[in-house]
Amino acid sequence: MFAIDHYYEAGTLEEAFALKEAHPGARWIAGGSDLLIQIREGKLAGAELIGIRDIPGLSGVTLDKQENIHIGPLSTFSQVAEDPVIRERIPMLGRAVDQAGGPQLRNVGTIGGNICNGITSADSASSLFALEAELVLSRIGASGFISSEEKEIGAFYLGPGKVDIAPDQMLTDIIIRRKKYEGFFGHYTKYSMRNAMDIATLGCAVYCRFSDDLAVIEDVRIAYGVANPTPCRCPGAEKAVAGMKAGEEAFRKLGELALEEISPRDSWRASRRFRLQIAEEIAYRGGMACLEEAKAAKGGVKPAQGAPGRPGEGAPARKTGESFGDGRHWLLRLTVNGKAVEVPVDNRESLADMLRNRLGLTSVKKGCDVGECGACTVLVDGKSIDSCIYLARWAEGRHVLTTEGLRGLDNELTPVQQAFIDEAAIQCGFCTPGLIMTATELVESGRTYSREELRKLISGHICRCTGYQNILNAVEKVVGQKQ
Repeated sequence: MFAIDHYYEAGTLEEAFALKEAHPGARWIAGGSDLLIQIREGKLAGAELIGIRDIPGLSGVTLDKQENIHIGPLSTFSQVAEDPVIRERIPMLGRAVDQAGGPQLRNVGTIGGNICNGITSADSASSLFALEAELVLSRIGASGFISSEEKEIGAFYLGPGKVDIAPDQMLTDIIIRRKKYEGFFGHYTKYSMRNAMDIATLGCAVYCRFSDDLAVIEDVRIAYGVANPTPCRCPGAEKAVAGMKAGEEAFRKLGELALEEISPRDSWRASRRFRLQIAEEIAYRGGMACLEEAKAAKGGVKPAQGAPGRPGEGAPARKTGESFGDGRHWLLRLTVNGKAVEVPVDNRESLADMLRNRLGLTSVKKGCDVGECGACTVLVDGKSIDSCIYLARWAEGRHVLTTEGLRGLDNELTPVQQAFIDEAAIQCGFCTPGLIMTATELVESGRTYSREELRKLISGHICRCTGYQNILNAVEKVVGQKQ
């Protein structure tokens, strides 16, 4: 169980602020992909939490009448990456958040949490700086009505892990103004030691607007993560390059001048010297990528939107359960493997613990217990999640599927399971149930994927027996087929 002192859940914004007033030391929790790990590691042991993940109106992407983009802070990375407004108008942001963690994390982690953590390596931060995003912070005023203020994202970050938000405030909207994105082309580069499940050694977002003939850089913005204690822009470099002829010389200069405005540190991930070398090169490459994307758009070629994602969000949870005992327990009602289940849970309990210990579904393995290995993967409303960092309480009213639920009427294997056997994708079997669930999600989506796309979509799993080629062969064998 998580070392949580007490868990409260809000169904509306008003309820959330009322709970915060009653419990001022409590912390908001939505996706929990970072907060629950900090609790697991003892850094925030004993915390009180206020769950806000199901508050209406705080997730999803919308356009207002002025075509400003509004991103709900409770939107998951997957929602943002797959949203048609994001893909059409600011694809750079979608591609950036699609590099956070692994697929299971992206299905629960929220863009608002990514911002409010104040971490300079956050994959959304550099792109949001380049987009000059505005943040709406809300609180309950003295009159009892919710009041809001807008803050530019550049003024929001105060230091490592520190942001300018009061304890009684909540991030309720992220705004990208039309004038900040219209006519621009952008590219985000994440340099890390691994292709997935790793934080950025350095991140860089370049955003450019060109003249109609693409000969001149009319405007350019460049933003870095992990280059300073907070995400940052390089206004001097931007000003010097704006108006230059679009091409290699200009973007080489952008990278060179940017080095005068950043100060990366030495760490076990990379030395300062190495980060500076990377910073110069990926600024140049990012600028050239913007130019190539602009040329493709001018030629009528639709810019690449990134790899196809997973199935969309499921229906919101139905609040049918009830508290009992000392208020620390909940009578959870949900569907597990096609059957309606009513089970008492502790509010501190993970979904993995509930499935294993209370329902005896031992295919759900506990490996790292911090959402990195994928052994505990199950499907919740058709989406893969790491059940070790997902509170059981959050499964209220939802449909949960584990490997035990894949058996046919005569206990026959599914095509996915058979493919793992046929392709020798199994050795010790510890990671296999989680991989089977991810593969099942991909097959059920009905989509087709390239081998490289599949490689990314199973990247939230670690296997130390087979190597990954046989696993990839098994998934590729059945993807696009409906079971």
